[in-house]
Amino acid sequence: MGENVALVERYFAAFGAGDVDAALDCVHPEAIWHVDGDPAVVTVGIMQGRDGVRRWLERFPTGFRPLAFSVERVIGDGGDVIALGRFRHRVQPADAIVDSDYAIRFTIRDGLIARYQIFEDSLLIAMARHSAAPSRQARINGVLYGWDDRGSGRPVLFLHGLFLNRQFWTPLTDRMGTGKRLVTFDMPGHGVSGWRDGFDLDGIADDLALWIAENGATPATIVGHSQGGMIALRLAIRHPHAVERLVVVNSSARAEYPERLGAWRNRRAALLDEGARHRALSEIQRMTTAPGWVKAHPGEAASEREAMASHDPASLAFALDAAVLNRDDIRSLLSQIKVPVEVLSGALDHATPPELGQEIAMSVDAGRHVVVDGAAHHIPIEQPDAIAALFRRD
Repeated sequence: MGENVALVERYFAAFGAGDVDAALDCVHPEAIWHVDGDPAVVTVGIMQGRDGVRRWLERFPTGFRPLAFSVERVIGDGGDVIALGRFRHRVQPADAIVDSDYAIRFTIRDGLIARYQIFEDSLLIAMARHSAAPSRQARINGVLYGWDDRGSGRPVLFLHGLFLNRQFWTPLTDRMGTGKRLVTFDMPGHGVSGWRDGFDLDGIADDLALWIAENGATPATIVGHSQGGMIALRLAIRHPHAVERLVVVNSSARAEYPERLGAWRNRRAALLDEGARHRALSEIQRMTTAPGWVKAHPGEAASEREAMASHDPASLAFALDAAVLNRDDIRSLLSQIKVPVEVLSGALDHATPPELGQEIAMSVDAGRHVVVDGAAHHIPIEQPDAIAALFRRD
């Protein structure tokens, strides 16, 4: 059994090095290679014999450009060896990135690999073969989440604030260059992401921790804006193993100011009123951006209002309940956060004034607070370089 495992490990080493001849030295002359999926993917099909396996090995680089490949466990059981792991590849010709767990069953005969069959996310690979779109969707604990997944390297997750969507991060992610895996979410109740009964900020944090664990993103840097920052703090408190670093932008660890709750209840009612919704969203946009920003950036402002208006009103109202009306005070829990926390506040931010950011930075184990002059509540679009600079030092 140990010899069989060693044989498979030798095959993986040759395959990873691109040494076709060394890989074939591990393969039985009558071996069967079995890969299910879309026939348009160059590696899909059933092949027999070393010549067929050679062609398969030689075709692999024309269909896939590996970004990461891990063999997490190799298990021998009689004549079978099972390999478990995960990969992240660019799929040609679209150049789309896919992640998948895999299981490969190797059958050993006469000291060589006589049969190979891989079990992977063949649907995602087929979709990537035809489109480079980074958009992904999955249900987590019954809630549909949508996200974009770009690049490769250490994972960075972006969580936007109330009323926005994943496109809010584009001015920042466009400045971050290569070398990182950038994942931008539609937060629950926004964009394509759904909602469930009883949901709150803790529940969203739990879902994201599960996503991180199941998508090869542990530990991750979490960049959270406003509501997203509130969730990022809770994620670091409840799931410290999932988080490597926090960047908290225009956010608060407190419950909402009591004197503001009446105005927020009025805005919630307006979201559910077809006639009042657009006026309410325009007011929120003016309230959250620096004076003159809307007038100076008419195209971006119009796109943001369009995104705000595209959300399902009922789901957005529930998200407002969780992020504002029913939000708990977690200041007493911040000392549990041991990872580095960088907090950015807009000097002109009235929604989450700089003193709230300073409070977060002073309450965590390793916090730093930066006040961004000239910015209000939307630093990621008003002054994205202020955040991008934090990553250029990495």
